[in-house]
Amino acid sequence: MRLSQRQIEIFNAVMIYKSMTAAADTLGTSQPTVSRELRELENYIGFELFNRFGKRLSPTNQALLLHSAVSRSFVGMQEISRVALAIKQHNAAQLRIASLPAYAEAFLPLVAERFLKTRSRVHLSIHSLEEVVLRHDLTTQMFDIGLTEGSFETDEASAETINLGEVVCVLPSKHPLTSRSVLEPKDFQGADFVYFTQEDPYRRKIDQIFEAEGVSRRYCVETTTATGVCSMVASGVGVSIVNPLTASHYAGKGVALRRFSVRVPYHLNLWRPAKGLRSAHADLFVNVMRNVANEVVEKLKDL
Repeated sequence: MRLSQRQIEIFNAVMIYKSMTAAADTLGTSQPTVSRELRELENYIGFELFNRFGKRLSPTNQALLLHSAVSRSFVGMQEISRVALAIKQHNAAQLRIASLPAYAEAFLPLVAERFLKTRSRVHLSIHSLEEVVLRHDLTTQMFDIGLTEGSFETDEASAETINLGEVVCVLPSKHPLTSRSVLEPKDFQGADFVYFTQEDPYRRKIDQIFEAEGVSRRYCVETTTATGVCSMVASGVGVSIVNPLTASHYAGKGVALRRFSVRVPYHLNLWRPAKGLRSAHADLFVNVMRNVANEVVEKLKDL
């Protein structure tokens, strides 16, 4: 026996609809067939996917982990369907971009809006992914462009660095520290601070600066994305230090920006597949992205 595409389709449907009956209706089959295929799938992989309470199903932790991979494969199939439709409609141009959530929310909308003014028939597909997943998917060449914060080694893609200036202090708009134009580490002594998670490389750099100065901040909350940090700051939870792209996006939206006295350069890594797989549309998108990035840096100087 081997794993079948049908079993994966059934598993995906049950995870989405939370019911064997609903999954069967969607797939045009019967509930007993769905139940049997799930049992055979569990026997093949060697662990249970669902806790069964009569007719009720509750996915196990293993099922949730498996479905995170399965759902990405179904996204790929959906993209194939969209490309096929585009070809049928004589519009086959598609550009696939993988990005950290911070860039997808605060930077890429500016790039996409300008790009589509000259390439309105290109279908942009932007996937917001955490860096660990993004790195894996870049090595499979699923995407034309990848945007990461960190760097890593891979033979399947090449990278270039886009410099974006320095990290920026973000404060609630009416915070007392807004009275200063430049903030030093000592100004944050005892301040309510919104942290990135321990895995974030810039979190470690910022922590080292404050530790070297003997400054103790008050831990309020930590979150995984720069947009999450800025949302917390805008709500008055605390202050923080984030990348210039996200800081610029939130300027004037309940967030005030101030320069940090310690220079911490910030850049993003732009990934492209092997040269033989590159497209003219991707080249143009990258050029637009560089221009928008330069404009953001200039805007921050004015702010």
